[in-house]
Formats: sequence, structure tokens, C-alpha cells
Amino acid sequence: MGDRFMEDTTVYRKTGKGAAEIARRDNGLAAKLRRALIVIDGNKDIAELSVLMRPGELDTILAQLEADGYIETVDIQDLDPGRVAYVPAANDPAVFAEIKQRAINEISYRIGPVATLLVNEIDDCSNAPELRQKLRNIENVLVSFLGEVPGQELARAIGTELTRLVPRDA
Repeated sequence: MGDRFMEDTTVYRKTGKGAAEIARRDNGLAAKLRRALIVIDGNKDIAELSVLMRPGELDTILAQLEADGYIETVDIQDLDPGRVAYVPAANDPAVFAEIKQRAINEISYRIGPVATLLVNEIDDCSNAPELRQKLRNIENVLVSFLGEVPGQELARAIGTELTRLVPRDA
């Protein structure tokens, strides 16, 4: 099960309980819940939050924080009218195809013919969240072939492209 549709415009904000938890750490939230609570600011919508969390975790995290009273949805009339909403650039199929092709080209260039299985893994991905999910395994393979620093840097460069935000078309 994946995250909600990547262009969901629902916005969450911290409740009083959520703000208190960030300030005092009274309830001992799990690290991933705390990280999410920190970035939930009443301005970012789900599409924007999706690039800040691991693929596949967003729905569960939001549901848990909401059920425990740390966050609540923001009514549309309460949003800043000057707010600029963003969406992951890689949601655009053409942009995603370009990112995939650059990743394939760079990995093939750096690793050579033995990169075939890795290239196939990337090529089989049909969207940015799927590739982001596989990126941790891809990073491990890159590290084994290129060394720790170059492998991590290449994986992070791919990840950065997959999570780059652009203003949402109005």
C-alpha cells in the first residue's frame, strides 16, 4: 500500500498537544513521528510532505499523529491566501523519465557493463515514489561498486532530483 495520491492538497497543522510535544518531548514520540511532526507546519500539503518522508510511510504517520491528537487538518478558508503550493517535479511523467534516464546514464558510465541489473531495476520503476523506495537498495549497490562516499553521493543526487519541489500550476 502506497501513500496517498502524490498531489493531495490536504494540509495539516500541529494542535496544542503537537506544539507542546515539540517543545517539551513529554510523550516520547517515536523518532519518525517526531520528525514528521516537526515538518508539519500548517502550510505544507500532503504532496509537499511526501518528499520529506520515506515512501510508504506517510499515510501511517499522518493517521497516527492525527489519531493521537498531535495534528489536525486545516480548513481551506484558514490557509494563507498568498500561499504557494508545491508539488514534486518528478510527478510529471516527462520529468520522471528524464530523471530515470540521467540516473541510468550516470550509473552505466560509472559502473560499466555490470550495471545492467541495477539499470533494469531503475528502468522498471513507473513513478517517483517507486524509485525512491528502491533507492536505498540501489545506494547499497552503488557503494559496493563505487565506494562509500561516491556511491552515497550519486544515490543522494538521484534522490534530490526525485524530491525537488516546483510550484503547483494553478
